[in-house]
Amino acid sequence: MFDYKKLSKVLKSKKITSQQLLDELENRGLQLTIDGIKQYRSGKIKNPKYEILEEIADICDVSLIEFFSDSEAQKKKIVSDELSDNLENYRSLLPQNELPVFVKSVSLINGYVGAGSFGENNRDIEIIDKIYVDIHTIEKAYRDKELQAIRVTGDSMKPYVDDGDIALFSVFNDGEKPSGDGKYIISTSQGEQIKNIKFMLNGNIRIISENPSYHTKDGYDEEIDKESQEYLEIIGKVVGRILKG
Repeated sequence: MFDYKKLSKVLKSKKITSQQLLDELENRGLQLTIDGIKQYRSGKIKNPKYEILEEIADICDVSLIEFFSDSEAQKKKIVSDELSDNLENYRSLLPQNELPVFVKSVSLINGYVGAGSFGENNRDIEIIDKIYVDIHTIEKAYRDKELQAIRVTGDSMKPYVDDGDIALFSVFNDGEKPSGDGKYIISTSQGEQIKNIKFMLNGNIRIISENPSYHTKDGYDEEIDKESQEYLEIIGKVVGRILKG
């Protein structure tokens, strides 16, 4: 059963206001009103649309199950977590050895990306393991795409990812370009890095850490002008994460 109190708790913990939530849902093509959002948060809507709850969960970076409280939902969550964490123990029991619909297999590649530390500048990719991820932790538009996973070293992107965490990303094919501001895997003189990228109107690119201790007095790490961008390669878009522990 949908639990509006759990929804409100998640939004509060993520510091997402009703207006911010409305704006983000509208950006995703869902038409609501501020009163509608407040009805979701107050429990006046008893049977909310699954599509909307799924998008809210994606915005909050949590599993959809976090908005439900009945025992059946708790059982599903336990099963989901167990399968995600220990899938190899159960694969032989699944029909035709298939993955559950909520689990995605992602290739963990060798090396690491820097986050305030030097990353390994190496595109000689070797798959060292397969990891299994709850699809609700991946940006919706990328759940059906082939993804790679790589470990993070350093703390410049904390709290999004910290030292030892894993970043999930979609590699750009030849000719493919970033669609806008966001988190990316980039290659710089300091090796491969995970950073926030902001594309400026004047053509410059700003590199921004999550951890403000890495910022200059201007509020970002560095700004690369158009003439110097030949030394910057944007490898792929970060679309999810796996936090250690």
